[in-house]
Amino acid sequence: MKSSLLLLLVFLLGGSLAQAQAILLKGRVLDEKNQPVPYAGVGVVGAEVGTATNEAGEFLLRVPRLPQQLTVNSLGFEPAILNVNAATAASPLEVRLKNSLVALPEVRVRNPGQVAAELVQRASAKLARHQRDAMYGQAFYRQKQRHNGRYTEFMDAFYDVRFTAEGVSGWQLTQARYGQVSEETGVDMMNFSAAMRLIPVYDPKPSPRKVAVPLGPRATEQFVFQLREVLRDESGEVAVIDFRPRPELGQSALTGTLYLDMETATLRRMESRVPIADLMSLQFGEGTSLDSQNMHLTADFVSYQDSLSQLRAVRAEQRIVLRYNGRPDTTTLSGNLFFYRYAKGANTKGYKSTGVNYNDLRQARKGPYEPEFWRNREVLRASPAEERVIRDMEQQQAFGTF
Repeated sequence: MKSSLLLLLVFLLGGSLAQAQAILLKGRVLDEKNQPVPYAGVGVVGAEVGTATNEAGEFLLRVPRLPQQLTVNSLGFEPAILNVNAATAASPLEVRLKNSLVALPEVRVRNPGQVAAELVQRASAKLARHQRDAMYGQAFYRQKQRHNGRYTEFMDAFYDVRFTAEGVSGWQLTQARYGQVSEETGVDMMNFSAAMRLIPVYDPKPSPRKVAVPLGPRATEQFVFQLREVLRDESGEVAVIDFRPRPELGQSALTGTLYLDMETATLRRMESRVPIADLMSLQFGEGTSLDSQNMHLTADFVSYQDSLSQLRAVRAEQRIVLRYNGRPDTTTLSGNLFFYRYAKGANTKGYKSTGVNYNDLRQARKGPYEPEFWRNREVLRASPAEERVIRDMEQQQAFGTF
């Protein structure tokens, strides 16, 4: 019997895709040990339009003409510039990133704990000054579900998005495809993307009724911060700061790592372990019980003016292990929301509230499947495993209206 899970987030938080003919670039990003670099940003120098690598380090990028200069960057690596012309674009591109230099905190600063806390306070103050600034963009979202190692759900979607320093505040679904393979057991997660939208990195009004997050006016009262290391490259220095809730906090809280610019305190990334057991209600059928569950979330940010940053991508993965008639039953869900274009002064009409009850799967099921659209509109390159899943679901006619 399948179990239904409903994400109950207790935060109490107060375009079209028409494309001209373009040249399609394909490539792969590797590190110095010849290993793939997942989720690296790839774009044209001087342009906001871009993409990111998949789990295998592969990417697709459409450009209007050649030659072009591509910029490739990922935290922990030195940024790279690649010159691409008609000859080099004829075969898959290969980019190798060098590791950033790492300085231990005791070498870089005298008091790592104090430096970390001061950076967090500066970052929080900056976010407070711009907390109501609304930003807009177009995003691509991919959600996958595996049950006991087998893919059982797959969704791609395009959204027009409105967001602030607190998180995604509204979006409009423009196109989606959803495929499902029926299973007798496992999990029905009806609104997994709620975590992607509603778990903030910054909270202007922290409360015991909310999940505590590491940036806000009471950050240093709620969390312990420790500078782990400093990443150095030609663009500057980034502080890697671990955070954990203080023992006396007495409420649900994130635990993880912040990446802040040493000079400007600009937020670059947050990696967190989410106390999902406090945010989710579980409904089990007879003979089913919960064995374990965990959830990890990563939010990436890019600079957009002065020393500010804006949301670039959010990735989440949740693993739920049930005990079904004495046997383990494992479901893994993953989601990747990626902004491939930002809009300035976008029309505020048409954006729907992204509250906890907004159901993406229900919305995606309403429209017919248009295979030609998806063959020509891929923003994030599907990994080899994802390509097999898409092909298999197309053959089974698993995509489309339900």
